[in-house]
Amino acid sequence: MFLNEKRRKAMSEISKINIKSGPREGMKSSRIVKSYFNIVVMTLMIVVVALLCGCSKSKSEPPPVTGETLRFVFLADSRGDSLDHPVNTEVLNTIISQIGALSPKPSFVIFGGDMSYRGYIGSSYTFQAFKDLFAPLGSGIPLYTAVGNHELYHEHSAYGFLLVNQQAFQNAFPENPTNGPAGYEHLTYSFTSPGGSSFFAVLDPYYLTQDTTKPATLGGHIDSTQMAWLKAQVALSKATHKFLFIHTPYYYISDDPEEPSSADTSYTKLWAFLDANKFDFYACGHSHLFSRRTIDGGVTPTPQTVPATPAWQNNVVQLLNGTCGAGPSTGAIDPAIKTAWNVHNDAKTYYFSVVDISGSTVTVNSYSGYTGAYSVFDTFTINK
Repeated sequence: MFLNEKRRKAMSEISKINIKSGPREGMKSSRIVKSYFNIVVMTLMIVVVALLCGCSKSKSEPPPVTGETLRFVFLADSRGDSLDHPVNTEVLNTIISQIGALSPKPSFVIFGGDMSYRGYIGSSYTFQAFKDLFAPLGSGIPLYTAVGNHELYHEHSAYGFLLVNQQAFQNAFPENPTNGPAGYEHLTYSFTSPGGSSFFAVLDPYYLTQDTTKPATLGGHIDSTQMAWLKAQVALSKATHKFLFIHTPYYYISDDPEEPSSADTSYTKLWAFLDANKFDFYACGHSHLFSRRTIDGGVTPTPQTVPATPAWQNNVVQLLNGTCGAGPSTGAIDPAIKTAWNVHNDAKTYYFSVVDISGSTVTVNSYSGYTGAYSVFDTFTINK
């Protein structure tokens, strides 16, 4: 009886304590648990959202842009025929005027090399004088340039290719981007359209590290440094459209007795890369004529490599727009080749191409003329 009474009293005291303090302490404890639970839940939600956003970004950034509209102009070879006539300004000024009258206006102009008869004449380089000819287009239409063989000549071409000419060219065109390999600044470079839909690359087939004698063939060479750089640039790009600009063709249409040129296997390897990566076109000059052909499986890789390069699959276009002032090529052209390669080589006729990008479609209208009005004579489209 005594033990039971003591137990009853003890239980009563515990009950009083619980009644007195339990609700407050219990509520406080409950709030702490709930608050902690809410913090944990919110933290987990933030982590999950961040992970999802991160995964989505890594998979889709930057997304291909297909709605962008862009216009640019390509032309090449404006050089004159003598030290006294270094640039065919009569023709080039007319073409620049035609470009300025385009509506809508182009976003930029790319020049494919051989701007003047020599890179150095008398006591000065000829690059700034050429650049000044484009001033009427205004600062809103930048000029990008590729180097040609004539940019590297002293007034006496027997001196060969001069490193100081190359350096003067680099200094004269600071607008050309500097993202090429070290030492190739303003010579080899790339840029992307504002909306990201189009990738543009410029290569230099004559890159110098020292003075060199004039080569027997002026076809040039794509060195391994530029090739590795181009591969890295393309690997980073998500552009729908891709374009390459260079002075020299891969496929030559005629042999020019004044400047014999041919491609070596470095061009075949370059084209294999362009084909595998589905470039839209390869734009060049050097040969003083116009030619345009889609390079499909019916066109043999030439020169062939060892092991053999497979047949082309992706229809990259070679756009050879080789005179906006230079005299027409004097090499003989087989009539069948002239038809198959869409060759235009009339006397006193010069060319430039207007490229319009609209979403997944590229339309190229090429114009011909002399010193009066120019008109469209060739059109092709590329759909991606």
